[in-house]
Amino acid sequence: FAIMRVAIGFVCFALCVNVCLSLRFASPLQTFTIFDNKEEPLPREEYLSKYSVGLKAEMDKRNELQEKYEEFLARQDKESPGWARKAAKYERNLRSAQERLSAKAFDEAVRKFERQEKKRQKSSSSSRNPNKYQFVGVINKSKPNSPIEWYARKRPAQATWSVRLVHVNKRAIIKDLFNQGKVDVMAKYHNTGFAEEETKERLVEGQYHVKERSWRTLWNFSPKHFFTDSSGMYWRERRVRPGVFTDGATVYETAYRYKDGKNGIRALGSLDHFLASNPEEKDKVLKKVETGTPDLVLEK
Repeated sequence: FAIMRVAIGFVCFALCVNVCLSLRFASPLQTFTIFDNKEEPLPREEYLSKYSVGLKAEMDKRNELQEKYEEFLARQDKESPGWARKAAKYERNLRSAQERLSAKAFDEAVRKFERQEKKRQKSSSSSRNPNKYQFVGVINKSKPNSPIEWYARKRPAQATWSVRLVHVNKRAIIKDLFNQGKVDVMAKYHNTGFAEEETKERLVEGQYHVKERSWRTLWNFSPKHFFTDSSGMYWRERRVRPGVFTDGATVYETAYRYKDGKNGIRALGSLDHFLASNPEEKDKVLKKVETGTPDLVLEK
């Protein structure tokens, strides 16, 4: 059983890792950037330049070691016994160190060339670009005549682009700010006076605006809602008031579900049947349905 538990745990862990790897987060900002043209050298040219610099440093080091060997021979007394053995030993030591010293000279020269090349590219790119400003275009579909608003700023020293187009997903940004508790979404509903042909439900339009929650707005505190709304200082009432409601086709009444501790509405019948059973309220109800402000709105 212990082995089975370990195997099941390993499978669950693998599934979680797979889900995390396949999970994608869509950014509310989609951008299109036009980068500056960079005149970068070809790989072959860059390789040959580095190789020639390293090879020159290696040959200079070999020539330097050869000169030291010749100077050593010139200082030796040819008539003294054993000078040939000394010369042979010095030559062996010199040959063993020659490869190591020449390779070190090659690597140091190549690294120095790469550092100088990077500095040269940075200085040339900043001096070669004639643009002194960066331009950002923000797409705003609410203005069909001018859907793109352009902004400009001074170009930073190490900037690599000059033009950027930004498409802002306002709904995603507002939802994120609302989830963080930084803004409140206010809504006002208007009865259009029209109804759907099939369902005969009244058409209601909503007007929304966003209000920042900060010390300047007193965190959108409302004394009226604080004392009159049973759900506290929220801008929407969480509990449905007792009464009868209609959407223009069906009549509903409030109901409380003791099982879940919530209240809602349940259907009683059609509006025509309700008006037939209450003829004295017919004109008042029809006027309210056709022109009145909605008391309860269910957004889809």
